Amino acid sequence: MPAFLLRLIGLGILVLAGNELFKSNKKFKITSKSNCDESFRRFNQSITIHSDKVAKLRRAHNTIRKRISEYFYNYTNYPIPDFYIQGSYKTKTIIENTDSLCDVDLGVFFPCNPGVHVETLQKHIKKALDGHTSKGVEIITNCVRLNYVKDFHVDLPIYYTDSFWGKTYFGRRGHRWERSEPKEFVNWFKEVTYRKPQLVRIIRYLKAWANNTKIKTGKKLPSGLALTIWAIKFYEGSKRDDVAFFKTCTGILKYLDDYYKSSWSAEMPVEPYDNILDRLNNFQKSLFYDEFKIMVSISADAVSSLKKYDAIRFWKQVFGYRFK
Repeated sequence: MPAFLLRLIGLGILVLAGNELFKSNKKFKITSKSNCDESFRRFNQSITIHSDKVAKLRRAHNTIRKRISEYFYNYTNYPIPDFYIQGSYKTKTIIENTDSLCDVDLGVFFPCNPGVHVETLQKHIKKALDGHTSKGVEIITNCVRLNYVKDFHVDLPIYYTDSFWGKTYFGRRGHRWERSEPKEFVNWFKEVTYRKPQLVRIIRYLKAWANNTKIKTGKKLPSGLALTIWAIKFYEGSKRDDVAFFKTCTGILKYLDDYYKSSWSAEMPVEPYDNILDRLNNFQKSLFYDEFKIMVSISADAVSSLKKYDAIRFWKQVFGYRFK
């Protein structure tokens, strides 16, 4: 690990190379007695979707594909779309939330520009899926959402691919089609996390923290995609997952401290290269910052504990009841 010195503004914490940490001007170490690596690994398994749910998801995908394809073939003159499971499912960072639900993105890809408004296509997709589940289907801001009674809901964003240039465009409701490359993002993710399984786990832990925090506070937090990009950028590895999580989060917090809220950035590494943080206003960013700072402070207490029991108690505050 490169030598570094981080000042966690508002926490009074300094982190130094060699796992030495100072709090309130008193030096303390990341102790071996606080080692919760095994507990983190078990937690990673507890937030992993069960194989039965994966099988249900695959069946749901096949059914959705069949219903939409048949609908567009029988009732419209538009091209028949193809489908691509994307997002966290594809990058293996999907987690089971505390309500046992998973968010799954299934892209609907048309082979050319359909020549109509995104809203029109959304209405057709909704009609194709009406009655499929008892919880129904709805049109939300930028996709169609199919709700299942339990296990997951499936979001269906709409794209088309320019057959001549091979470029992909995303249909944003109320706007023109804009460049977007979800498949390229998956390729980028696989490249930057190659042979870094711990980094993938850190992303999953961050998402679990965000889910637990949202349930407790009701606050709007940066998306899992933003947390993913930050985790990759500020990743600090360790033999222990608890320490790697703490170091990565201190790196993120230093970045948040070094720049004012309006300057925070989590840019997509592929087109359209947009800043995902633009979806939050400064007030929402302030709420997130406060929660993140608290989390890093509790994490510092955890990794410096003199008893594993105390460390686990602190980590439960971060992740909730599923952490053991």
